[in-house]
Amino acid sequence: MGLEVSRDADEDASGAGYPDLPTTAYLVLGILIVTDESLTAGEIKVRSQHTVGHFYWAPAVSHIRRELTRLIEHEMAAERTIHVGKRKMTVYESTARGERALHAWAEALPGDEPVMTKHPLMLKIWLAGDTEPGLVLEAIDRYLETVQKSIDELLWAQGRGRELGLLQDPRARYPQVVTAYTLRSLYAEMANIRQLRDEISWNIGDAYQQHADHPKTSVRRRVRPEGDPEPDAED
Repeated sequence: MGLEVSRDADEDASGAGYPDLPTTAYLVLGILIVTDESLTAGEIKVRSQHTVGHFYWAPAVSHIRRELTRLIEHEMAAERTIHVGKRKMTVYESTARGERALHAWAEALPGDEPVMTKHPLMLKIWLAGDTEPGLVLEAIDRYLETVQKSIDELLWAQGRGRELGLLQDPRARYPQVVTAYTLRSLYAEMANIRQLRDEISWNIGDAYQQHADHPKTSVRRRVRPEGDPEPDAED
């Protein structure tokens, strides 16, 4: 689900002298900067799941570690060891250079690149062919459950962010409006898919037959014989 703007994954930060890094590297860097925390790779994964994961992608921990290594090599992030009880943990933080690089990269917003809608469910329905409507409706129902779960998780993340005071940080202004956009998109997706489900059920499936006992006498077609005069407007 969602709209994607095509762009080169290795495009540099608007040619501002920063290294060519994939979008995922800036995603990881952005999590560190927006939350302004010292985070482990696993914690970055959790943050991404509850934020950018709802509208872009939540990379695996192994992918996050690769991007962190890259960011450290370019002095855009730093690592240090902390002790939590008897455990040693490696946490990562952004650097001033990293913040400047992210700022430059974010300012290079996509312009007139084509916008593409990628929706795997729509592709599968489009290619369903002679598949029984009931099977298609089951797939749609599972998808609706997934959308509802995403809504619930995003609302939970908002509540948790308020609880931790993360939403009061000035850096959270843009993330908050994107979160609102994502919620609107999810609710709109829910309504859109429900309508599509009804169209398949009523026009292709057997929903009409399932309502065979519905009183039909009040809706009937009566054809007027040829030459019958038009009824008077006052009638």
